[in-house]
Amino acid sequence: MNIEELPKRLEEEACNPSLYSIGKRDPGGAFCVVYENGMWRIFYSERGLDDKQLYEGEHEADACAFFFEFMTQRILHTHLVGYFISVENAGALAKQLEQHGIATHRNDIPYRGWEDPRFRVFVTGKDVFKVRELLGKLPIRDH
Repeated sequence: MNIEELPKRLEEEACNPSLYSIGKRDPGGAFCVVYENGMWRIFYSERGLDDKQLYEGEHEADACAFFFEFMTQRILHTHLVGYFISVENAGALAKQLEQHGIATHRNDIPYRGWEDPRFRVFVTGKDVFKVRELLGKLPIRDH
């Protein structure tokens, strides 16, 4: 595998693209694979600060294999499938998905404070493919 094939392979495994960056640092925070000064490096970077290096090597194929294994075996990939103003709508989506054998979890957040919350429904891993097949474009919204 090479750096051009890596994104497609990660997508096939339902890796959340917001968790990784290929070829550059992500200012928002992500695991990165970059080629610098003749070496392939893998590390987590956030706001311009790199954490300790997870991998360094001369060979692209080895770096890609390490990054693929790391992202598919050691990182939990959750996917937002619903974002709601109404807790009832969030519950209805979760119930609908669970009736199709798709496990969900919620992570509610304050929008303009806890007096104005938003209700988020997530699935994990390849279940996102099942949800897309069932519902189409994601995330589902009620506003």
